[in-house]
Amino acid sequence: MSYYSSSSSLSSSDHRADHTEVPHTFYQIDYVSANCGKIVPISKRRIRFKFGYTNMQAMQEGLAGQDCRGVEHEISIMWSLSSGKQSIAYDGELIYWNVCDMGDGKMTHSWHDKDGHYIKVIVHSFNSSMKAIQHDDWRQYDLLIDGISYFRAPKIYQIGVFAKTDNASKLPDFVVSTEVKRGQTIKTAEPKPAEVTDLLSFDFGEIASVTPTPPVQTITPHASPQRDAAILLPTW
Repeated sequence: MSYYSSSSSLSSSDHRADHTEVPHTFYQIDYVSANCGKIVPISKRRIRFKFGYTNMQAMQEGLAGQDCRGVEHEISIMWSLSSGKQSIAYDGELIYWNVCDMGDGKMTHSWHDKDGHYIKVIVHSFNSSMKAIQHDDWRQYDLLIDGISYFRAPKIYQIGVFAKTDNASKLPDFVVSTEVKRGQTIKTAEPKPAEVTDLLSFDFGEIASVTPTPPVQTITPHASPQRDAAILLPTW
């Protein structure tokens, strides 16, 4: 039985063109890279990979994470760009040593471990920013185990944890598309005038229309004919 990690949980920079799924046969523990030259730090590189082989029996029993940890290993790489010295140690044992030319920009070495796994180390002297042509799957330092990059393997807490099938592309029947094509005009219905009812009508069986009240006429009284008449008062 094969167990695979969903590639959707990986960033785009971790994808390789020939892989869509990653088996949970091994897992990441720790990765460190450092410049450690005495005078010029960048003149000497140290890289360390820690990984482990998954306990497949535990995962088949439905366990995950820490419960699926198996035999673990460490690979240490050293490359002095000034002297050309290169070395690789596997679990503390030196398995590769070489003195390369000053112009060499790449270090590679591969071997089979005692369990039959194929391991390959790839180290570049400069990062991708120094390259004229860059690739998304290119790494300055990489470790391949059975042809799979260390950086694509699950971490400890991800062992035996698998993503569910993505059904996001299936839309439910009740979803209505609201997309409007360019140049298309959306016509909206004009609101109907509200009907006015007579709230004072006592006839509840009918709705009486309100008759507008005629304007009030203001009548100005004519001047009294006696307004300018003199009033005679008796004399004493």
